[in-house]
Amino acid sequence: MVYTVFEQHLAKISRKMRCVLILAFLLTTAHSHGQSTSSEKVEVLLLGTLHFNQFHKPDKVSTDFLGKTRQGEFQKVVHALAQFRPDEVYVEREPAGQQTLDSLYQLPMNELLNRKDGRSEVYQIGFKLAKQLGLSGVYGVDHYESIPQNLLVSGKRIERFNGALKEFRNIGRGITQRFLNGEMTITAFLAELNKEENINLSHRLFYNTPAYVQHGNFSTMDNLKNEIDTTYIGAEYISLFYERNLKIYSNILNQQLRSNSKRIVIIIGQVHVGVLRDIIKNNPKYTIIPAADFLK
Repeated sequence: MVYTVFEQHLAKISRKMRCVLILAFLLTTAHSHGQSTSSEKVEVLLLGTLHFNQFHKPDKVSTDFLGKTRQGEFQKVVHALAQFRPDEVYVEREPAGQQTLDSLYQLPMNELLNRKDGRSEVYQIGFKLAKQLGLSGVYGVDHYESIPQNLLVSGKRIERFNGALKEFRNIGRGITQRFLNGEMTITAFLAELNKEENINLSHRLFYNTPAYVQHGNFSTMDNLKNEIDTTYIGAEYISLFYERNLKIYSNILNQQLRSNSKRIVIIIGQVHVGVLRDIIKNNPKYTIIPAADFLK
């Protein structure tokens, strides 16, 4: 009888211990899950492009971006990006034009492609990707400012900048010309543009090398801020480009807050990628996913 009572008591203790262990496990799991949720980062895939609508030549089949061959290539790019499973697609249009983007998104793709600007990557990649994924639309995050690359024309050590600009143009034109000649598919072309070394090349040109130039001038002061310190003319040049990208970054942050999206594809001119990447990756709530990972 004593042994039986002991066994019953032990069983009660065991049941209590099992309950305690199960409760502890559940609390630990919930805590871990809570930590994961609160620290979950927004994933951003930055796709650097050129503006395809600027390169069409009626007498050159390889520049017919509405033709069967190039349309098939665009579809492969869209399929590759779809593997990222984005919640939202951002394009190089200003938020002020969002109502227009929303209206255009309701149109069938064949109507969009027949527009004057229908060859643009906004439609060919952005709209097609969003439609394929069943998203409600695309969102404009650009802040447009017309700042020509050749704005910086004189100053002490201008040769450093001119040399970097020449290298950038030679490499960029070489890649673009091979593509326009039909020697590269659209996937291969975008993969080349988004290579780390090419992103770094354009980033150095606009956000590093100009700082060498002092005591110079711009080719024009039209549409620029009122006061330009010509002693630091190269730094002023950098600030113009940087300010635009900071405003684009602000648009990205605020659109993400409105939608609470977790995966974003941003389709934007290649020269923006390096600076936006650096700004975004310093935000602890965000992480950058290289486009090259999907452009195989």
